[in-house]
Amino acid sequence: MKNTILLVLVLFSFAPAFGQKSKIPSIGYFKQAKGSELLAAKELQRYLYLRTGELPALKAITATEALPSPGIIVASRANIISTETGKKAALPALAGDSYILKSFGSNQLLIVGGSEVAALYGAYKFLESTSIGFSLHGDIIPDEQTKAINLTGFNQTYQPAFALRGIQPFHDFAEGPDWWNEDEYEATVTQLPKMGMNFIGFHNYPEKNPFGGWEKAEPLAWIGTKDQMNADGTVKSAYPVMHANTGDSTWAYYAKKTSDYHFGASQLFETDIFGADYMQNSSPWPHSPQENITIFNKVGTLLNHTFALAQKLGVQTCLGTETPLTIPSQVKARLRSQNKDPESDATRQELYEGMFSRIKAAYPLNYYWFWTPEGWTWEGESQEAVERTRKDLLSAVAAAKKVEAPFTLATCGWVLGPSRDRAEFDRLLPKEMPFGVINREIGFTPVESSFRNIQGRPKWEITWVEDDNSLTTPQFWAGRVLKDAKDAYQYGCTGFMGIHWRTRNLATAFLALAKAGWEANTYTQSVPEGKRDYAVNDLYHEWAQSEFGAKASDKMATLFAQLDGGPLYEKGKGDRTANFFRSSEWGAKGPGRIKVNSTPWTEVEKAYAFIAAYENCQPMIAGVGNLERYQYWLNTFYYARSQAQVGCLLGEMEGIAKQIDKEKALPGNQLKLASHLLDKRKEAAAAWTAMGTYLLQTVSTMGELGTVANLEQHSLGSLQSLNKYDSLLTAHLGASVPVLNLSNTYQGASRLVVTTQRTLLLPSEAFTQKIRVLTAYAIQSATIFWRPLGKGAYQSKPLAHVGQNVYNAALSTGEWKSQAIEYYIEVQVKSGKLRYPTNPIINQTVVTW
Repeated sequence: MKNTILLVLVLFSFAPAFGQKSKIPSIGYFKQAKGSELLAAKELQRYLYLRTGELPALKAITATEALPSPGIIVASRANIISTETGKKAALPALAGDSYILKSFGSNQLLIVGGSEVAALYGAYKFLESTSIGFSLHGDIIPDEQTKAINLTGFNQTYQPAFALRGIQPFHDFAEGPDWWNEDEYEATVTQLPKMGMNFIGFHNYPEKNPFGGWEKAEPLAWIGTKDQMNADGTVKSAYPVMHANTGDSTWAYYAKKTSDYHFGASQLFETDIFGADYMQNSSPWPHSPQENITIFNKVGTLLNHTFALAQKLGVQTCLGTETPLTIPSQVKARLRSQNKDPESDATRQELYEGMFSRIKAAYPLNYYWFWTPEGWTWEGESQEAVERTRKDLLSAVAAAKKVEAPFTLATCGWVLGPSRDRAEFDRLLPKEMPFGVINREIGFTPVESSFRNIQGRPKWEITWVEDDNSLTTPQFWAGRVLKDAKDAYQYGCTGFMGIHWRTRNLATAFLALAKAGWEANTYTQSVPEGKRDYAVNDLYHEWAQSEFGAKASDKMATLFAQLDGGPLYEKGKGDRTANFFRSSEWGAKGPGRIKVNSTPWTEVEKAYAFIAAYENCQPMIAGVGNLERYQYWLNTFYYARSQAQVGCLLGEMEGIAKQIDKEKALPGNQLKLASHLLDKRKEAAAAWTAMGTYLLQTVSTMGELGTVANLEQHSLGSLQSLNKYDSLLTAHLGASVPVLNLSNTYQGASRLVVTTQRTLLLPSEAFTQKIRVLTAYAIQSATIFWRPLGKGAYQSKPLAHVGQNVYNAALSTGEWKSQAIEYYIEVQVKSGKLRYPTNPIINQTVVTW
C-alpha cells in the first residue's frame, strides 16, 4: 500500500537476553535522508531525551562514515544498503512495510525500513523497548528517567498481517470527532504511525427530510455539480449541514447553553454554543446560506491540512457517503430549476462528478467509500432498494472515471451487501475497489463470514472498539478486537480497522487493534463456545506496566482483564451484556441514556466490588504520572458506579409512579407514595451530583467533554430523567414540591485539562495549546514556559484568556523559531500551583518537520 510502514504498539521488554547497558546513544541518519526517514531521527532524539534527561547528538553521516559507539543509525534500506555499514550488516530483503531492528558492531543499533516511512515506524518500535507507550489520545512517558539505553540483543524483522490498519472515528455525536478541530485531527493522525496504524476513514450522514430528531446532513462531503464550485475546491452554494454543537438538538441532545451546565462543568467551555471551530457559535438550524458555504469551506481547509499531513506520514485517508446518494432538498430544487431530474442516472452521475471534482481540487484523498444503507442491517431491504443502490454505485464508478478521480472507490457499511447474497456486489464492481463492513449488532456478532466468498479484491473488516448504545459508560473490548482480527485474517481481509467515538478510556482496545494489525497471522487461540472474545491477560499486563508502573502491573492486569469482553450475544435470546456492567443504553433517538433499572441497588452494586481491589493497589503506585493515570481510572470507576446507582434510583422512582397510578381510589396512599417519590428524587439528585463530579475528574479528551454534554443535554435535557415525575408530584403535593436545582459549584480537586497534545508541527505552523481549568478558586495567573529542546533558558508568556476558565497558549513561528521545543504550563490558583505536564522533571515536547 504505497510503501507505508507502521509500528505495532507492543508495550513489552524484548525477549533476547540483553548484554551491558549503554550510555546515551548518538543518532545518525544518512545525508540524503528526507521525509519520514529524517523525522525518525528527530523522533529518536526527542523521545530519548524524555527518557534520559540528556539530549542525544543528532548527526547526518556519509556512506563511509561510522556512528560513534553507542549509536543508532536509522535509515531506509535504499539509503543504507550500499554504505559500508549496510554491506557489513547482512540485512534481509525489506520492502514496503517491513523493517528490522538489528544490534550491530560495538554497541550500535540499526533501524532499517523497507521504505522511508518504514524507518520511522522502526524508530517507534525501538522506543517502546525503552518503556515509552503510545496510545491514540497521547504518549505515555515513564516517570523515572534512565541513564542507560539498551542497544544489544535486537535482531528481528517485522511485517504486518494487514496492509491497512487503522481507525474509523464516527461522526454524529459530541463524544466523537464532531467536536474535533484541526489540532485534534492532526494529533490523531500523528499518533497513528506510533501505534502501527496507517488508515483513517470517516462516514458522512445524509440529510433526513423532514427531520425527525435523528441525523442532519454532515459537512465532510459536499454534494453538488461542478458549476457550483470554484477551481480551488471552495464551494459557491451549499445546503444546511451540522456537526454536533450545544446549540442544536440533533440525536436528542436538546440545546443548552454550556454556562448552564452543572457541577462546575461550565468552566470547561469557552462559549455557550460549543462545538468544532467551524460550528462554534453558529446560528440556529438551518443557518444562513452563507454560513453553510463557510462551514463547507472551513472543513475543506481542515481536511486539506490534515490529509496532507497524513500523506507525509504514510496514513491512508478515506471518507464518503451512503448509497444510494441522498440528494439534499435544496440541491434537488436547484436541479429541477435547471430542468434536470434529480432521480435520473444522468443527473446522479453529474452530481458525483461535481463531488469528486471538488475533492480533487480541495484536499488529497486515498479512498472514497459508499456505505450501504443502515436500514439494511435492522429492517432488511427490498429488491427495489437493491436496484437503486446498484445503479447508484455504477453512476459513481462512471463519474470517477470521467473526472479522473485521483482516489480509489470502495464500499463499506452496516452490511457487506444484500441479504440474498452478501457478496453480490463483488460481481458488479471493479476488482480494484475494496469492500468493507462493520460487524452487525453494534459489534456483538462476529466478523461477516461472507468475506470468504469475495475474491480478488481488497477486503476491510471494521471491528467495534465501542458501541454507541452505551456511549456514556466505560467499555472494554480488547479481547473481542483480537478475535475479530483472527477471523478477518482467516477470511483473507487486507484491512483491519476499528470504529469508535471516544479515545482515552478505550486505550486497551486500541492496544489490541494496533497489535492485531501486525500479529493476527500468529493468533491460534481457540475461543470457548459461548464466548465472543480472546483471553487478554498478557495484553493487559503489557498495558498495565506502561499505565501504572511495573510494581502494580500484575494486580492491575488481572483486575482489568476481568472487566474485558462478555458473553456471546445471540439475537432474540436476551440483552447485549458485558463483563463491565452496562449502565447506559440507546434511548429517545440518542446514545448513552442512563438505563432505568428495576433491580435493587444492593444487587447491582456487587458488579462494582472490584473497585475495592483497585483501591488497594494505590500503595504500589509510584510517580506522579502513574498516579495521575491511576486516579483517572479510579474516578472512571466511581463515575460508572454512580451512574448505575442513579439508574437504580430512577427505577425506584418509576416503580413508585406506577404504584401511585394504581392507588387512584386511595388518596391517602397516593399522598404517602408521592412523598416517597419526592425523597427518591432527592436521592437521585445527590447520586447524579456525585456522578457528574467524578466525570469531571476524568475529563482529559474531547470525548469526555462530549460525555458531559450528553448527560446535560440528553439524560437531563430531552429525557428529563430527574424531572420526569414533577407534574405527578405537583398534582399530589402541590406547592410543597421544591424546584430541583442541581449545584453549579465545582466540588473536585483543582486540575488542568489539556484535551489535545500536538507533538509534531510543520515549520510554518504557529504553536497553540488550549488549557481548561477546573477549580473552586479564582485563577490568578496562567503562563507557558518554553525553550529549545534540551538547552538554554526558558522564556515565558502569559496565556490568553478565551472564555470561562479556558486559556490559549500561542507561540508564533518567530517565538518558537520552528525548532524542536519543550514546554510546560503553570496556572496559579489560591490553593496552589497547577502544572502541565504533572511530572515536574518531564516537559511536553514538540518536534518540527
